[in-house]
Amino acid sequence: MLDGRTHGRPSTVHAEGCSGATDRAHPLGTMQALDALARPGTIACTVCDAAEALLPILTHGQNEGPASGD
Repeated sequence: MLDGRTHGRPSTVHAEGCSGATDRAHPLGTMQALDALARPGTIACTVCDAAEALLPILTHGQNEGPASGD
């Protein structure tokens, strides 16, 4: 679920049913959630499992060098 920016707070991606989400949060698919997290100013909630589940996927491969043959 994506909770939009409010009162200077960043947009936040939550897992469905998160107690930290507001009534303004709207459902997202996994790819949409990853796209949202890739945008500056969007964070993953640490109250629910959104950060634990999505951030490793988002950062996968970023610390690796170019593939051989490149």
